[in-house]
Amino acid sequence: MPAGGSDRWVVQEQRGSLLMYSEFEVDTERITAELSEVDSELAETTGIRATEGRVEIVLFASRQSYLQYLSASVPQAAARRAIFLKNGEISQIYAYNSRSLVVDLRHEMTHVRVHQHMPYAPLWLDEGLAEYFEEEEAARPRSSRREAVRWKARVGISPTLSTLERIPSAESMGAEEYRNSWAWVCFLINDSAGSRQLLQGYVRQIHRGEAPGKFSEYAAAEHSGLLSRANSYFRKMTFPLTFVSSEE
Repeated sequence: MPAGGSDRWVVQEQRGSLLMYSEFEVDTERITAELSEVDSELAETTGIRATEGRVEIVLFASRQSYLQYLSASVPQAAARRAIFLKNGEISQIYAYNSRSLVVDLRHEMTHVRVHQHMPYAPLWLDEGLAEYFEEEEAARPRSSRREAVRWKARVGISPTLSTLERIPSAESMGAEEYRNSWAWVCFLINDSAGSRQLLQGYVRQIHRGEAPGKFSEYAAAEHSGLLSRANSYFRKMTFPLTFVSSEE
């Protein structure tokens, strides 16, 4: 149980390997359903699968309560609405009550599953997946990021994978880097059967403990020419997945 004693937590609920603690009444049914949706979509599109590893979700009634609880031990929490941490074999998500709570929890649960399934993940891929799956499927075509990427691509400015691969840390990422990471994940999942299979193959190699190197190098070796389609995709940013013939 998180620090503070049982009296602090209005909600204390366990569902399988997921434990939820909350300072306020929360719709645990909806949250569980949303996170199950993330698990299902991740498995289908990337091959990243949930494990039986314990996951604790700790929810605070306010930002002030969240910061009081975390500021001493996790100072980086001050810049975020929610955060994912590893505590030994336990994955922990901390968040506070806000209009974006479900989005925040979907985002952080994606990080949990990525790190459960993969011994390491390139930063752009880890963050791009979290940005992608934080939104429900029906909301993705309406994303403000979609219009920004499309507009920039149509004037000749597209996200560059090699630039993303050089980002040294999450602290070095701003809004543009998050958006571009998201855009590349959109491309890999939604452009074609080939692009999705390329992503799945890369994830599979890392899961097995292999070292496929940078994704750009892996992609060039496995499917020469596929990444050259990215600029065309960025001008459209289509959702949901429409498979494209490999001859096109």
